[in-house]
Amino acid sequence: MNINLPPVIHIVRRFGCVGGMESYVWNLIHELIKQGLHVEVICEETFGEFDSKIVIHRVSKSRPKPRWKSMRRFRQLVTQYVNDNFKRRHALIHSHERSNCHHLTTFHGPPIKSPKTFLRSLLISRRISAWEQMEKDELLSSSTTQILAVSTIVKNQLLDLYPEVSGKQINIAHPGIHPQPIGRSEYNKNPKLPKKFVFVGKEWRRKGLDLAIEILEALQNQWTLDVFGPSREDLPLRFVTHPLVNIAGWKETIPWEEYEVLIHPARKEPFGMVVAEARYHGVKVLTSSKVGSVELGFRDLVALEPESPICEWVKALERLTADGDKRLSDCLWTWSDLASLHKSTFYPIASRELTKSK
Repeated sequence: MNINLPPVIHIVRRFGCVGGMESYVWNLIHELIKQGLHVEVICEETFGEFDSKIVIHRVSKSRPKPRWKSMRRFRQLVTQYVNDNFKRRHALIHSHERSNCHHLTTFHGPPIKSPKTFLRSLLISRRISAWEQMEKDELLSSSTTQILAVSTIVKNQLLDLYPEVSGKQINIAHPGIHPQPIGRSEYNKNPKLPKKFVFVGKEWRRKGLDLAIEILEALQNQWTLDVFGPSREDLPLRFVTHPLVNIAGWKETIPWEEYEVLIHPARKEPFGMVVAEARYHGVKVLTSSKVGSVELGFRDLVALEPESPICEWVKALERLTADGDKRLSDCLWTWSDLASLHKSTFYPIASRELTKSK
């Protein structure tokens, strides 16, 4: 245990690798444990085998729908639990949800708030209004001293939408990857075989599947695109029946060694873990400038504005594939790096603020 830092209590509804944000929390916490910190978790439920050193505090599970009411109920239960169990303890409360009793929060984004117009203020639903208020409480509650954004894109969005955030510590906390031994087998050793591209993302509209297929159709050669994430039932019939598109559905792991380029023309992506994973496996990336992970500076990556003409996307893809499938792996930021940053910087700052407030 690290004697210089108090225990850290993480707030997450589902503790397990069951989603992008949840996987972030799971990996961060396990790396913090490896680095000697005492970590506890307040959650509704757990998934998978976790380190026995992690202390779990469960609150009652709320009905899943409507989601905004479920989140509001979870927030109420967490606040009550913190007041009953942690007010007398010297502990840091680190949230990943729309709570209002934390000292620091990781904002996984994108923000739900948008610039208000008079018409929008008239038409806004009770549901959206509730989400916006919970988001505001998460960022601006009196106990919040530090906000961690998963990318500069998210940080700038928060500063634009909530000018008051500038009065708090706001830093970048990129997601990481787990370095593992990976194969160096090259796809497409036979130049007569068509090149194979891949798209990954259940939220296919936001991640730009329609644009990816449009790029594919504009290529002179008939190359194929495998799509991981959405099921056939989730997609328009024209995508499912497209002769160059294979809908692979959800898979626990992506066979990166089979692909030459990840096509990820997302319109709005707070970070984009799939970009980091693809580059770690040596897969080249064609993506958009609206993807947060681009700022890490990967090799063999081209980022364009989502509104760029199709001909520009095609030229970029042709440049990426011009040299064949030469795989150069990039490992720029790991979960261990992220945990070290929390241990050396974020948590000491929060701990000092907590001590001053006592």
